[in-house]
Amino acid sequence: MAITVDRLIEADRAALWRVISDLDRWAEFLPTVDEIERLDGPGPITVGSSFRIRQPGLMAATYRITEWHPEADFTWVARSPGVRTTATHRLRPAGSAVSLQLGISWAGPGAALVRLLFGRRTRRFLDQEAAAFARLAEHRDS
Repeated sequence: MAITVDRLIEADRAALWRVISDLDRWAEFLPTVDEIERLDGPGPITVGSSFRIRQPGLMAATYRITEWHPEADFTWVARSPGVRTTATHRLRPAGSAVSLQLGISWAGPGAALVRLLFGRRTRRFLDQEAAAFARLAEHRDS
C-alpha cells in the first residue's frame, strides 16, 4: 500500500537536507502544507519529535519521528483509528546529483479505503513536494 515518488535533484546533498529537515517551515514553502506545529517545543529534531500537520482537504494529523539520520533520511508515523500512515524522506547520492525519494504507506484495517480515497491526491502532493524541495535546494546550492 505504498506510493513513492523519485526525483533526481541537481543540488548538494547537504543543501537538500537543510530544506527537507526544516520541518518547522514547511508551511512557508510547501504548497501541500497549510500549517505545521511542533508539539514538543523548540530544539533539535530527534527521534520522538512530534508535529501536527494540516494539509489542504485533509484532517489534521500528528506525526512522530521514528527515524532521523541527518543528510540521509527520516521517517515519521501518524496514527488514526484503523490506519497507520508512514511517510519516508530519503536522500541518496546519484553522481553529482541527489536522488530524493518520498513515500507514503498505509497499514491497518482501514488502509485499503484510505488508499482508494486519498491515493491520487497523495501522489499529487508527493510530486508537488519533490518539485518544491528541488527548487529550494537548487536555489540554495547556487
